[in-house]
Amino acid sequence: MKGNESVELVLLEKEELNSSYQQGDFVAVPNTKTKFFRTFLPWQLIRFLWINIRMMVMILKSHH
Repeated sequence: MKGNESVELVLLEKEELNSSYQQGDFVAVPNTKTKFFRTFLPWQLIRFLWINIRMMVMILKSHH
């Protein structure tokens, strides 16, 4: 703020405040399947290996 500018705070009614939120304003909550795969060690190992293979292929292609 510059100089002597003032800010006016406006209190909204509860209904107005709740209606101002939209569907995209909230964080997505993981479902049961997602939670399972995030904690399932064999799946994490497979993903780790797959990502490393993809990186190695990319590196090998760049060193032609």
